[in-house]
Amino acid sequence: MTTADHWHKRASRAHLSGDELATIQAARRGLALDPGRHALVAMMAFAHQRTGALNTGRTAAERATIITPGHVDSWCLLGALAHVLGRPEQARRAARRALLLNPADRPATHNLFTALRQAGDWNRAVRAGRRSLVLDPRSDSNAFDLGMLLLSLGRWTEGWPLYDRRLRLKHARPRPDRLPQPFWDGHTDPKLSLAVWGDQNVGDEMQFASLLPEMALRVGHVVLECDPRLVPLFARSFPEFDVVARADPPDPRLTAPSVGAQIPQGHLGRLLRPDSASFGCGPQSWLIPDPSRVADLRARYHARSGGRPLIGIAWKSSNAAFKGKNVPLAQWGSLLREQDALFLSVQYGDVSADLNEARTAIGVDIAHDPEIDALSDLDGFAAQLAATDMVISISNSTIHQACGLGRPAWGILHIRPDWRWGVERDTCPWFPTLRLYRQATRGDWTPVLEAVDRDLRRWLADRPAAC
Repeated sequence: MTTADHWHKRASRAHLSGDELATIQAARRGLALDPGRHALVAMMAFAHQRTGALNTGRTAAERATIITPGHVDSWCLLGALAHVLGRPEQARRAARRALLLNPADRPATHNLFTALRQAGDWNRAVRAGRRSLVLDPRSDSNAFDLGMLLLSLGRWTEGWPLYDRRLRLKHARPRPDRLPQPFWDGHTDPKLSLAVWGDQNVGDEMQFASLLPEMALRVGHVVLECDPRLVPLFARSFPEFDVVARADPPDPRLTAPSVGAQIPQGHLGRLLRPDSASFGCGPQSWLIPDPSRVADLRARYHARSGGRPLIGIAWKSSNAAFKGKNVPLAQWGSLLREQDALFLSVQYGDVSADLNEARTAIGVDIAHDPEIDALSDLDGFAAQLAATDMVISISNSTIHQACGLGRPAWGILHIRPDWRWGVERDTCPWFPTLRLYRQATRGDWTPVLEAVDRDLRRWLADRPAAC
């Protein structure tokens, strides 16, 4: 007859080897024999977390803290799972309990930072983030997290150096050592040829592109590397640059002997936006669409709208980690149904099911142009956005591109959005043509959409009548 000790050993071996399913199975067999064995409950909680069964993992972690209240790691795991599941109060309590047991516990300190940030307790979150770096100064992920919070609070001088540690993260791509040149320090040198490369996603590349004209005034020549989908748009927008597609190995123009320095786009923030006043130097728009494609699309859409304003809308992110910021079309109800405008989908990806749902749920036909692929053809997407009169979108890359083109844009933000949107204002220093609408209660979009509906009625009423 097997004993709880036997299953404990099997669960431990499976846990150490990374076999989560075997860990869970062995832990369950052991707990059937010894329900109070803390180590088995804890291993099962960790295994559920790693397999993505977060609610089950949280339940197991809660059980582990009841069996052995003095086990710091169980409280840390409970706090981490509560955070991911959108339970900030439980996450904060678990982190504080762990820190009562061990005030120098690094995971618990960072969990507390995360919980306080999610709760909107900004000053305490900053203090916890600083404490986390004192305890673990080598943690680039903790530094990056604190840097983003400081930037969202407008504490630019303190935030940028921590934000720049993103390049040290294990998953950072491309790697900062792929080019041979030293990093540019921002000094003015008319003879310098500078390699600039994007190190984040296309939204970030379009955001930080607003700094490129200002940067170019300090150097003699620029070789700009970007996502291949952005090459046509960036080449037109910055005709004095050599624009090359990101590749591995990099384009030879980036490593040419004449290129004396390099810089990732994201590092330009520290050099050119050291304080709030410096944002006054930025352009109103910095991306230039294909004028012939804009004219063609505008004529086609105008014929369909009958002269009514054309408003582009986007409502979801393709990243499952950000599903909390999605606003299903069925919730847009009166906003779409009662306005004297033509609404055009500028949502990337396959939207056929969403449009059918909107047609069934709220009786609205949202226009969709199958000739524009907002994922693969960003130059065509730029033309489409430029053909609209306004864009209303959740916080995905649609906003970055629309604002880069100078289009009026309204951003619908979930309760804890990305750092670039700040924490409370209805404007954003990065995007002068943007107005923000913020969610006040997690998961409740009704007041946000009501505010957008009200302001859109006013905006439409104030527009001059079509000829």
